[in-house]
Amino acid sequence: MKIGRRIQIAEMLKAGLAYRIIKKELKVGITTIMLVDRKLQQSPSCFDLIMYREDKVEKEYKRKAYEKIGSSKMIFKNKVYTGFKRKDVER
Repeated sequence: MKIGRRIQIAEMLKAGLAYRIIKKELKVGITTIMLVDRKLQQSPSCFDLIMYREDKVEKEYKRKAYEKIGSSKMIFKNKVYTGFKRKDVER
């Protein structure tokens, strides 16, 4: 839970939102926001690996979660859920 909040704070800081808006929106303390901001200033790419992995998981999930069923003559094929979940993605 804590790391998820810090990732959200980092995304909002990168978007240029003010501390008070982040505090009100996420219900976190100013000290937490300042800590994340300091970490971002010390090493700007500290959250990039987390963002990259999140994008990788979402892309693979979207690719494998549903498959299209139907003949080659069908224009609009039916989507069928395959049972693939986000936790099944190799990390």
